[in-house]
Formats: sequence, structure tokens, C-alpha cells
Amino acid sequence: MRLAPPAIAIVALVVAGALPTPARANIETEDGGVTSPELPTARGFLRYTETGDLRDLRLDAQAIVGLTTKIELRLTAPLVLHRRVEFADAAGRGNDKALAGLGDVRLRAKVSLFQSDEVMKSTRFAALAELVAPTAEHDRRDGGVEIPRRLQLGTGGWGSGIGAVVTLVRDRHRFSADAWLRHTTRHDGFRAGPTAHLDVAYWFRLHPARFETGEELEVRLVAELLATYRVESRAGERGADDEGFEVWAAPGLQLYVTPSVQLEVNVRIPVVDEIEDDLGHRRLGAGLAVKIRF
Repeated sequence: MRLAPPAIAIVALVVAGALPTPARANIETEDGGVTSPELPTARGFLRYTETGDLRDLRLDAQAIVGLTTKIELRLTAPLVLHRRVEFADAAGRGNDKALAGLGDVRLRAKVSLFQSDEVMKSTRFAALAELVAPTAEHDRRDGGVEIPRRLQLGTGGWGSGIGAVVTLVRDRHRFSADAWLRHTTRHDGFRAGPTAHLDVAYWFRLHPARFETGEELEVRLVAELLATYRVESRAGERGADDEGFEVWAAPGLQLYVTPSVQLEVNVRIPVVDEIEDDLGHRRLGAGLAVKIRF
């Protein structure tokens, strides 16, 4: 059964609100800490991305739970509310198509390797692993014309990744950096190129300057840099000529309305755009998230 976009939005909100993400983290970059088993967290992250041939609006419904004080799991179900794609057929005629549905579901594990916590000071290091299931449609057609795989809701292949993250907290300042290597299996002759990622983030607690008894409102400024290098994808024996770097700057704001409810907003601005693929040139992105700790 294929859900219409309004139904998808309703399901996404229910999932995001009903399931158990890190309570104190950056917006895009991983955090070296592990969620407490006593504080499962739900996060609904509404994301918009625009490129030359793509307009994508999706809701990442995330559930994060600490299995132990050392191990955390995060389940992400991307619900694509609207994906408008533009492409050319074999004769060079332009086409456009609106897509919607479930994206590829991701399960991310985090294992704390080191954590030292003091008063307003913390150093954290953790290992990361990820499994991506091919739950999204990858073979949609428009009037008999196959939509390029990069523009589909998914690639059809299984994905995996390994990585690490380090976080330093010093009073009003926090720095995080994560690194990932990701691989996708071949499906129907297509294999998306492996990728290497490096994300760095800095946030500053704007308010309060010093915590007082009874203080609940907390405001943080966030600055992130999100870098990806992609190895060339393969379609059969032919290379896709899509190797290269892309880097996004992502300034944002975090607002803790209460100790258990957090709002997040950011924009993503491309600063390096070397990858030539079916998505077209990167233009902009934005995000709005609601996070609830139980």
C-alpha cells in the first residue's frame, strides 16, 4: 500500500512522538555521549533540500534508546513527504515527477569507548556503526521512462558504515567531530559510490551564561561543517563520473523550552560542490526538529 503525502506526514508525527536521539547533541554532527537507558528520546527532523534537479521535503522520525550506559541505538525512518525530480530521457526530452513514500531505514549503533565527566567539563569518544535497509522504492518510472537511480527514493542496495566521534565540553562551549566510511551494495547493476564523511560542530550556550536554580530555558548557537567525498558510482561496467567533494556549512539554533523538550533549526549552504550527478548543483537546505526526552 502506497501512502499519500498527508497520510505519510501523520504517520511520521505519530512515530516521532511515540518512539524513544541524544538529549544533548549537535543538530547534524554526532555526539560522543550515550543516551541514558532511563531517558529514551524521540526526534522528528523536518528537512528540505534543493539542488538543480531536486526538491526534497522529508521527515526523519528517529528513536534513540540507551541499551546500557555504554551502548546506544538510533532508528531513523525517513518519510519523504514530497520529492520533485527533473530528468531527461534518452532522447534528451525533459521530464519531471513528484515522488513520496518511505526512504531507506537506518539503524545506528554507538559504543562509548571513553567518557570523563566533571563539573561543566566532559571528554567523550565513541565508535559508530550503521546498517541501511533498502526499504525505499528504487525503480519508479514516468510514462515508461525510468527515473535515474540517484533521483529515486532509494538505491535498492543495502548500506553499511563505520565511524567514530569525539566530543569536548568546556562550560559554555562544545566541540564535536565525527568521521564515517559508508558503502552501498550493488542492485540491478547499479552501485552507489562509497563515501567518506567528516563533520565538525561547535556550539555556544548563549543563555544562560551561568545556570541558576530553577532555570529552564536554554539557548545555543550551533555552527557545523559537513564534508563528503564520494568515489565514482557504477552502472553496469560504466562509471557514472560522479566522484568528488561536497561541503555544506550549517549554522543553527537550539532552544531548550524545558529540560525534556528541545527545538532545533538550521540552514545548509553549499561551500564546495564538485560532484556532477543527476541531482544537479547543490543549492540550499534547511531543517526544523522537535526532540522529546521521556
